[in-house]
Amino acid sequence: MTKIPKQELQSTIDQICNKLWAAGLTNPITYIEQISYFFFLKMLEEWDNQKAKEAKLIGHTNGNKSMFEGENEKYRWSQWTHIADNTQMYKFVRDEVFPFMANLPGTNEAVRRFFDDARFQIPDGVVLRDVVDKLRDVSFIELDADVKGDLYEYLLNQLTTSGKAGQFRTPRHIIRTIVQLTNPQIGETILDPASGTGGFLLGAYEWIKLCNSDPKNIEELVNGGGQISKKGPGDKLNPSQWQFLQSGTFYGFDVDAAMVKIATMNLILHGLDKSQVIRRDAVAGSPDEWEDREYDVIISNPPFAGTINKERVRKYLPVQSTDTTTLFLGLMIDALRPGGRAGVIVNEGILFNRNKASQEVRRYLMDKRNLVAVVSLPGGIFQPYSGVKTSVLFFNNDGKKTEKVWFYEVQQDGFGLATQRKPTPDKNDLPDLIEKWSTKPESANSWFATKAQIEENNFIISSSAYKPLTKDDFVYRDPKEIFKEIQELNKQSQEQLKKIEKFI
Repeated sequence: MTKIPKQELQSTIDQICNKLWAAGLTNPITYIEQISYFFFLKMLEEWDNQKAKEAKLIGHTNGNKSMFEGENEKYRWSQWTHIADNTQMYKFVRDEVFPFMANLPGTNEAVRRFFDDARFQIPDGVVLRDVVDKLRDVSFIELDADVKGDLYEYLLNQLTTSGKAGQFRTPRHIIRTIVQLTNPQIGETILDPASGTGGFLLGAYEWIKLCNSDPKNIEELVNGGGQISKKGPGDKLNPSQWQFLQSGTFYGFDVDAAMVKIATMNLILHGLDKSQVIRRDAVAGSPDEWEDREYDVIISNPPFAGTINKERVRKYLPVQSTDTTTLFLGLMIDALRPGGRAGVIVNEGILFNRNKASQEVRRYLMDKRNLVAVVSLPGGIFQPYSGVKTSVLFFNNDGKKTEKVWFYEVQQDGFGLATQRKPTPDKNDLPDLIEKWSTKPESANSWFATKAQIEENNFIISSSAYKPLTKDDFVYRDPKEIFKEIQELNKQSQEQLKKIEKFI
């Protein structure tokens, strides 16, 4: 089968999205979820065929049977997509293929979980035929993980509105920056308790591979904002390290079942089909097995606008509140293993609000952990979702309590801050932030505040509260204008004195 160029693959994705939108699936999360199912169904047969081919080459099957053996042959993509009648094919997929996939033999838990509670929402057989015909010539087995991952990331660009709880898809260059500054290493466990599409977990995966690659195999890329990023194959990792990376490193929770499926597919397409991304409300609900676990690295962008019924809040959280940001921050403070690091995006309000819960979680953070830095992000960074102002909190569980905090103000991130977010390569503070991270100096964009200063200021940790004044902050008036004003005041004073003298 001839390999399809990247642009043609993207065009195929656009055509499928347009077909589903025109058929009434106007919510991007819904049609991305549906497309994910068909990606998976096609890939599954390709994987099965590849295993059979490898077994034939080495002369034995190692006891691994085809998942489509015997009566299951009818569930192959190549079988049911050739059912001539559209209505008959539609009913077979709805009534037989989807239930079969939910109990798929010979696959791991993450793959089976992908079809748990799956809802087939394609409206009719004609639309289904359009979708499968568009995917007919795409051979996922011939695409490497980077190409498949890029293809899915292209699909996820359709997510241009936030969820009801204020979930935003974090820009990839912001994820890469946070990952680089937290510096996850092979052998460490990594958590995102509000994983969304899985972007932070994949960012950490790419970083670990990069750090374990031969320099000659590293590819250098430049994004639209002029920021250089690098990709490496991880060729220096040994088999046991690869195994741990695949199945013991990454953990993600999300309350939205559709988002969990999207994240699962995102990880599968990037080569991570055994990672633990599960449907779970990290801050509300009944006690479960995950509550007491700790992790080496926590990187996340939890929802900003959510509120929770106080009776549902998990009792083990250190600060009880109805605000999701407060709850998530408390969770991540406590879930950080000794020696661990965290990089967490929060809405600006929690940094300066004077309500009891906000003040308490800030105090708890500084007393319980070492708050290393607060990086202020520009207000339009989450366009087109929202213009909300955010910052990134970097804190460690290194056995130290906070003594001073380094503040850095990102004014430009390489993209315009209006809705369209057009590239502005000459306006990008992120490379400067990365360069200054190891030494954390004072500069035009950075400054310090001591814990004593912060404590005296109600534990406010908004960067602007401690920004030093510069000469540009002062407006000096013309001396002639000041002298003229003094003369006028003196004249008025003399007139008043004369009135008083006359009265006396």
